[in-house]
Amino acid sequence: MPAGAMLSTGIMKLFFNRTETAGEIVFEFHYTPVATFVFFLGVAAMLVPGCPIARRVLRRCGVLLLVWMVGLLPAWLELEEAMRKGPVSVSGSKFSFSNPLKIVIAKR
Repeated sequence: MPAGAMLSTGIMKLFFNRTETAGEIVFEFHYTPVATFVFFLGVAAMLVPGCPIARRVLRRCGVLLLVWMVGLLPAWLELEEAMRKGPVSVSGSKFSFSNPLKIVIAKR
């Protein structure tokens, strides 16, 4: 079992779902639209530099995005290793809750 698979238990399930069958490993990223919204909210806060509320929003968005990136690190590491070894199938959208981003790694 890869190191990323071992870390994807507990709190990591908030960031992605990893399911493994005999023939494939499937990653589903359900909350990617939230991270995209937080990113654009941070960009909007940067466009209003003098406002104290914008500074607070920017700080909070930065912290949330940092936590998001750290939470996705185990999946990224496992996906990077799988892409080096063979083909990976990607479907879905990072902007949709109803059709979430799904990455399938076929086992050999």
